[in-house]
Amino acid sequence: MTKSQTAKFASYNRIVAFLLFYNLLFAGINRLLQSITQFKAAFTALKLLLPTSTTNKSSPVTIAKNKEFIAMIDTIVSLANRAYLFAFDIADETLLSTFQVEVSYFKLLTEVEQILLAQNILISLNDNSVALIADYDITAAELTAVGIAITAAQDKIAAPSTVIGNNKTSNVDIETAFLLVDEKIVLLEKSILGRFKTGLFANPSLVGNFENAKKNHESVKHTALITTFTNILGEVIEGATIEIAFDTETKTALSNISGIAEIEQFVGGTYHVTYSATGYITQIIPTKFVLGETTTTAIVLLKTI
Repeated sequence: MTKSQTAKFASYNRIVAFLLFYNLLFAGINRLLQSITQFKAAFTALKLLLPTSTTNKSSPVTIAKNKEFIAMIDTIVSLANRAYLFAFDIADETLLSTFQVEVSYFKLLTEVEQILLAQNILISLNDNSVALIADYDITAAELTAVGIAITAAQDKIAAPSTVIGNNKTSNVDIETAFLLVDEKIVLLEKSILGRFKTGLFANPSLVGNFENAKKNHESVKHTALITTFTNILGEVIEGATIEIAFDTETKTALSNISGIAEIEQFVGGTYHVTYSATGYITQIIPTKFVLGETTTTAIVLLKTI
């Protein structure tokens, strides 16, 4: 696959995870469900055109992907175990069930389902973050870190197929299949935004998550940082700031209506990144940037007391 196709394929996987996450909310919305079915059918048809066997060249990418998933699972399980004590103390059966999770549980799930499980746990962690941070040895930095880990794992879903696909010459059938998936995404976008962007059923958080899922994080020659800002309720934050201080300059960017901010075209290295927004606690996180690669982060900001 080309770099553009690789970026699209990864975004398709993020959309699948998004649809799974909101699947209960979409129940009964008939035309939206039809758009979802059409998108999934087109995506499945595309995947059938791509090689599925493993080759030696894909092995390093598979290992890298596994590391991302292991990091996500280890982090979310660690936090869930500590949060289980909170659920026990307040005798909340729903939270007890949510936080009763072990590494072995993830091994029974597909990659997309693993992402969904981790996201669901993170939502419950964020919903109860005030108490967890106060009395259960969980920090805001850890909640941010697990959000970053989930995003990193999610973006790795397509990696092995990407490399394997590059071992096969692109053809008209594959290009046509990509165009068909893109066409179905346009209809899916109309269905989702038409229902949830404005009006009685407006849901800014859902819309922001959809916009981020379908955004193509295409590999570029320069280094970049893309950040999604949310609060502990999972609502996107517009107007939040990311700031990177370099030796000779400082670069900043504001998040848009979808909670997404981007800084690009800087030299790779390790820098202190400041994440802030009016009315929220500022976070400063040392981050390593690899030259020529795009780093994505998911930042959860806590409101000031």
